[in-house]
Amino acid sequence: MSLLERVIEHEGFEPKPYPDPLSGAEPYTFGHGLTYISEFESTWIVTRRLKQHRKSLMELHPWLSQQPEKLIDVVVEMSFQMGVVGVNKFRKMWGAIQRNDYQTAAAEMLDSRWANQTPNRAKTLATIVSGLQ
Repeated sequence: MSLLERVIEHEGFEPKPYPDPLSGAEPYTFGHGLTYISEFESTWIVTRRLKQHRKSLMELHPWLSQQPEKLIDVVVEMSFQMGVVGVNKFRKMWGAIQRNDYQTAAAEMLDSRWANQTPNRAKTLATIVSGLQ
């Protein structure tokens, strides 16, 4: 058994932080016995997840590949924030995108609970979409 395999086996895996099992307090542990993550590691993970979200959205909406790259980036970011299932609930937005009606798509983005919860992000992304031709 390799070092990596042994550490993974002994540490186990927890997707969410939990208190130290010996003290019941900090430091919190997550993943395979991690107590911290570097910015480089986090960026690497986010990069991989963005690729996964893009792939999932392309599988669900094959016509999306014909859309402008900026638009694709916006819906990938939305899915990163709220999940693929969450962004797929924007049915009117998706319909407008499919018709290349970017003004309506942007309006539909802003007419949502998501926009109320994260207004700055929603406005930034809607502005990108409304600026498409």
